[in-house]
Amino acid sequence: MTILECGIGDIVSIPGWVILVVERNRVPHTIASADDALDMLFRNWPVTNGRAFFSALEACAGTVTGATTQKDAHSAFLAAALAAKVIVRLA
Repeated sequence: MTILECGIGDIVSIPGWVILVVERNRVPHTIASADDALDMLFRNWPVTNGRAFFSALEACAGTVTGATTQKDAHSAFLAAALAAKVIVRLA
């Protein structure tokens, strides 16, 4: 997981992202960018099918080329979390 640190223990989100804490298997994961979200979707996501999952993958990956904004990737990731019933809270 990529977390930008600017000081001891400081976490900074990428513009367009609100820092989220996603709970998977009772372990909190900090998601502060599309890269973090993409990593979570690939490595530790309970539902790896369906429109919301694939839209989130595409949106998060699209931020690398500029095809998708961070804000759109954030929204797609939240939709995938809702569809998968993953607990998400704002940090």
